[in-house]
Amino acid sequence: MSSSYQITGATVVPLGKEAGVLDAVDLWIRDGRIAAMTPNGGVAPFDGPYETCAFRNAVVLPGLVNAHSHSASALQRGNVAGAPLDLFVMEAMSRRSRRTANHVRVAALLHATEMLKRGITGVIDHLRHGAVPTVEAVGAAVRAYQDIGMRAVVAPMFEDKRYIDSMPIDHARLPAQVLDRWQHMNPPAPEDYFAMMEEVAAEARGHDRVRIMLGVDGPQRCTTRLLEMAGDFADRHKLGLHTHLLEAKTQALMAPVEFDGSFVAYLDHFGLIGPRSSLAHFVWCTDRDIEIAAEKGVNVVNNPVSNLVLGSGLQPTARLLAAGVSVALGTDGCSSNPISILEQAKVSMLLSRISEPDCDRWITAPQALRMAIEGGAAVLGRSGETGVIKVGALADLAIFDFDDANHRPLGNIWNHLVMYESGQAVDTVFVGGDMVLKRGRCTKINEDDVYAEAAEMAAKDDADNEQYLAVTRAERPVFQPLITEALGSDTTVNRFARLT
Repeated sequence: MSSSYQITGATVVPLGKEAGVLDAVDLWIRDGRIAAMTPNGGVAPFDGPYETCAFRNAVVLPGLVNAHSHSASALQRGNVAGAPLDLFVMEAMSRRSRRTANHVRVAALLHATEMLKRGITGVIDHLRHGAVPTVEAVGAAVRAYQDIGMRAVVAPMFEDKRYIDSMPIDHARLPAQVLDRWQHMNPPAPEDYFAMMEEVAAEARGHDRVRIMLGVDGPQRCTTRLLEMAGDFADRHKLGLHTHLLEAKTQALMAPVEFDGSFVAYLDHFGLIGPRSSLAHFVWCTDRDIEIAAEKGVNVVNNPVSNLVLGSGLQPTARLLAAGVSVALGTDGCSSNPISILEQAKVSMLLSRISEPDCDRWITAPQALRMAIEGGAAVLGRSGETGVIKVGALADLAIFDFDDANHRPLGNIWNHLVMYESGQAVDTVFVGGDMVLKRGRCTKINEDDVYAEAAEMAAKDDADNEQYLAVTRAERPVFQPLITEALGSDTTVNRFARLT
């Protein structure tokens, strides 16, 4: 059972139906939930002992949510110089050295540590582990999040097409040796993936904070057989799908003509579009895609910094919000930039100012913060339970210490949170009423041990994969002109910013 707490001396930003902030209130936590909010200095609303967390210039938010991430990338920091998505994925896929379940555990712990330190209490981990994630690897990720106390959904990744078959390129233009190498890379059968998912889904039923979701990759990388089986699995287990969708222009060029060029309509055909599911990136979406997404209540996840790093384009976020689509925020992997959902909120807000000529349609700081919190709660399947501070809600909270130069004097609190804050000021974090971060340090694991083990693993991983990376880099001059040509072709929508 969780301990009981009093939080005093902090401004509360409740979200939910509340538009403002609450000053001069004490926040009370008991049995993992918000028990009461009383005037400062009032009597405890329950019997029994409690711990007081006293602050001077602090702000309490519902926990932020990283609604699209890849924990494996935590061991690959600084390895992305910048390349179009397809070229980046080809290099990422060439890391083929064996990764044990312990690699998965350490990567997830490292990833979770950084997130907690930035006020992120929940995550969707789109877990990549070989051609088919093993039961042991998925279990290692689940246990890592349980050990550190974080709320998570683990979505094991899988696809059953060769990567070159998912790109809009002419195979006849590839040198015979290169084509032969790629054609000998045959993915496992979908049955292997779903046998694993049946086992991990059964194991996950007794968990509260950590859940399982389907994680099959973008539909351009999947056969109809795989998507049929995914739809059946989702229906039988009442689970959603977390997938990449329309991240890059090359993916839009692969949209099925029999569904009027709508990948959303295509996934909906298999029963995979709805409130349980989430579509990461959603940059090159058509008007039809947006219409169906809004009608079906599917969640969309914007990853603006990752999209910029890989040159994928600008998601039409303001248009999605205006259409009634629920939008959350994600960091994608952390091999190119640090993990900060508030940074994603800031960039999302600012990008709307160069993509929408009408300033009344620009994303505001409150909208950006709601995407970072309420939108993420919807992706986790926890709307109303998390993403809000109200009596009865789960006590997933991030407390920011604003006693520094960035926040003095304190102006509009929404603007401070989105424009001035990256998460560096996070002092204390609660998940389900458990204090999992205290004074900036994790309470349930030894951070220093994780850092040391991760550094050793990362160095060995780079060395073990150099032979495979060398092959991919040697082939880049073959593929880059084909990808560049595809990116320059005509499409019905444009998500690139071009200066003329």
